[in-house]
Amino acid sequence: MIRFSPGLGNAALGRNRLFLRGILRMTRYVKIGLGTSAAYCIENDGRCILVDAGNCHKEKRFFTALKKKGIDPGQIELIVITHVHYDHVGSLQAIQNICRCPVAVHKREAHLLQEGTVVLPPGITFLGRVVMALGKRALRRFPSFFSFQPVDPDIILSDGMTLEEFGIPGSIVHTPGHTEGSVTVILSSGEAFVGDLAINYLPFGLGPYFPPFAEDVNVLLKSWADLLDMGAKRIFPAHGESFPAEKLRSRGCRFKSRPIGF
Repeated sequence: MIRFSPGLGNAALGRNRLFLRGILRMTRYVKIGLGTSAAYCIENDGRCILVDAGNCHKEKRFFTALKKKGIDPGQIELIVITHVHYDHVGSLQAIQNICRCPVAVHKREAHLLQEGTVVLPPGITFLGRVVMALGKRALRRFPSFFSFQPVDPDIILSDGMTLEEFGIPGSIVHTPGHTEGSVTVILSSGEAFVGDLAINYLPFGLGPYFPPFAEDVNVLLKSWADLLDMGAKRIFPAHGESFPAEKLRSRGCRFKSRPIGF
């Protein structure tokens, strides 16, 4: 059963570790590496949501990580998909089959999830363009690496929705730019789980913060500004370590002042 969410309007941890745990006031999170990207399980008073589902065939790793952290799959009440790329929805069907919970995705990308459509985003940096050219070749030769099983979403997001119904003090907000339907989970305490809206995979906190792939750079920068306006204090990307949200402000100003081509 598909449920459309009400709009919110304007209201509203590294490479060598499998998972990481932190404390967010009364809420804790567990970061779980699922291939080339990470998923986050957010728990508050025994109730959980999951942000993203990693690459395909990573469900065993996911449930092993949950067990080590004392979380039962049945505690997960919602899976939020930040965007429908293969490295974020690859194990979604297998995880949902065990957790038996609804899946939320933005309306702009619901059809991609339903159809199992593989999308490779455009590269916007030199590295991004090189990687994407190689990726397109790899897609033709090894399509199974990029494929994922279709899933019918239960909740179709518009602007966003509150997570209070699922016991989590926060909201899902629409943050386009990396993709048209990208969303972020932002907690009332300021932690923002952003998918690929920003990245931080270089050592020593060197970023680069700006993702190598995006559908619209200007829209992405606006989403950065919107998150700061919403009170984001720390950014948790799917690729790399968390970092202070203020990095978005300084990095955003740099990108506005010069072309993106590094």
